[in-house]
Amino acid sequence: MRHQSRLALLALPLALFLSSCVGIDAEARIGTDGAVDLTLAYTVSDAVEELGRLGENEAYLPLPVGRADLELAAGRAGGTLASWSRTDAADSFTVKATLRFPTPAAFALFMDPAGELATYTEASGRRTLSLTLAQGDPPADPGFAEFLRTAFGSYAVSLRFLLPRAALASSGLAVAGQVLSFTRPAAELYSSPEPVIVSFSW
Repeated sequence: MRHQSRLALLALPLALFLSSCVGIDAEARIGTDGAVDLTLAYTVSDAVEELGRLGENEAYLPLPVGRADLELAAGRAGGTLASWSRTDAADSFTVKATLRFPTPAAFALFMDPAGELATYTEASGRRTLSLTLAQGDPPADPGFAEFLRTAFGSYAVSLRFLLPRAALASSGLAVAGQVLSFTRPAAELYSSPEPVIVSFSW
């Protein structure tokens, strides 16, 4: 196993890790004051981590693995890293972290500093957050896409958003009161021929 950090990857949108072949479990709790508390856990197979080291495949694993990397990414967006841990297994490792952002805009900036894959807007008291989880640009080699589906079929992307009040509108998310959720196999997201976008307003 390798434990080196990926400072160079922080220039890439963090939203991209949601469509990588890793297991993601994230919960964002939005308070009445607009602050966002993010609980994040992602599991990375050693095989996937190795793929990320092979030239052009590096873009498929834009993950800030180290504590310093994640703290830097949060700080650049105006947020803070409250906790971080890494657990290594025989063939994978899991990173768990909690972060806090003062506003939804800061959270969106953390997810994508370029403001393209994660956007936040406010208009007439209506707040809207949108995340592009897959850009609809699957691997050109169908054999590689099939390999990912077979080797990493057990990995999933699970997202939950806890709102301070009922959503005014949502797209691509299951709604249960003030909780919005999304779950899909990671390999399916990674190989999606169409963009996968979730959004909601409150």
